[in-house]
Amino acid sequence: MVLANAGAPASVPTPMGSRWMGSPTAAANRTNSGMLGGSPTFKANDIDLVRAQHEADNEEDATKGVQVIPQMTQEMKEEEARRRTNLSQQLSDAGITPEYDPMEGKAHLEHRSNFDVGSILPNEMRPFLHNPTPKQANMLQCRITRDKSGIANRLSPKYTLETDAGVFLMCAQKQSHNKTPNYAISMSKGQIGKGTDAFLGKLRSDVCGLAWTAYGPGLNPGKSKEPPAIHLVREELLAVQYNASFWGTKPKGPRKMTMTLPRVQPNGERLMCRTLSPQTEGLTALQGSGSQLVESYSNKAPKWNDAIGAYVLNFNKRVTEASVKNFQLVNASDPDTVYLQFGKVGKDAFNIDFRFPISPFQAFALALTAFEYKLGCE
Repeated sequence: MVLANAGAPASVPTPMGSRWMGSPTAAANRTNSGMLGGSPTFKANDIDLVRAQHEADNEEDATKGVQVIPQMTQEMKEEEARRRTNLSQQLSDAGITPEYDPMEGKAHLEHRSNFDVGSILPNEMRPFLHNPTPKQANMLQCRITRDKSGIANRLSPKYTLETDAGVFLMCAQKQSHNKTPNYAISMSKGQIGKGTDAFLGKLRSDVCGLAWTAYGPGLNPGKSKEPPAIHLVREELLAVQYNASFWGTKPKGPRKMTMTLPRVQPNGERLMCRTLSPQTEGLTALQGSGSQLVESYSNKAPKWNDAIGAYVLNFNKRVTEASVKNFQLVNASDPDTVYLQFGKVGKDAFNIDFRFPISPFQAFALALTAFEYKLGCE
């Protein structure tokens, strides 16, 4: 620990060492005696006395202002080690590094994205929302706001996704008169529904709110009397599965989830999942099968913190409030890289950050699944 200096020592030796100083009159007498040939001022025994006094003064100056620091006992060392460990853990939980790294700021500038979502043309916005996030965008930082104003929105809140710079991307709202949770996702603030040109797709759940699937525009093969042409069938873009506890038992710890996406090829193009038999060939059926056609992500397991009595994750200051909805997604092949993180920052405000190969539509749809009640997970 660095403390402010309380004051300079009473006597500070000069860089060349302490010097004997006499009065100006004595100095003049010595100079005049030497230069004018007068009698010497000191005798031999006087010189010995002066030399002894000079050495005594040096010893006194060397010891002035020195503080004696007591030796640390083994118990004191162990206590200090525990204090440092607890402090380091608290800083880590808050997203703060315990040591200053002068290269950290430079590294952040080097990896800062220059991708400007606001420069995307209107006719290019739909492909941008559906396709994998560009690699040069790095971690795309966005926010989701929940609107529960009015009677209609109170029962079915409206969710809006924007970038941190305030660029609108899309919005969603829960549809009424459905047996299971059903969200329509649109790239227009005023037109939400399947019958509009701004319709991007929908998100649907099972009765328990545990299994979710996101679709693009197109026909539902299960509702057609005759099998439709495959190019007219809706594309499956996302499948999410939440793990529930045994019936009658209270779940322990945070939610556990798995997200499955169509695999993105090395050239950046995503495989298309269109099928006439979703029960056997859809994303939900391929979850956990080891198929090379899909790629799965799971939420990062948080750590228990005894000091605050809660599970914690390092969101690097992007999440500020505790919530069961907070999570981070990682891939089993790269567990150190966070591909998506979502968390609460206000009463009706949430931050969501995501990167390649996840698309903005997939990220938004995944976040919507976190808002719905889940039987056996709460």
